[in-house]
Amino acid sequence: MTATEPNKQEEAIPIGQRLYDRWFLLLVAGIVVMVAFYTGWGIWELLTLPPAPLP
Repeated sequence: MTATEPNKQEEAIPIGQRLYDRWFLLLVAGIVVMVAFYTGWGIWELLTLPPAPLP
């Protein structure tokens, strides 16, 4: 059987491969993860800083 026969059933593409084939989705996900990580880290640092001693 060749791939050009019309009665050949299509193989289901796994969801992981469908997600990885969308480069724009990966770009947006990478930016969102990094922004969330660094923003959360910055807020955590600000909240855990000890008060500065005044001269």
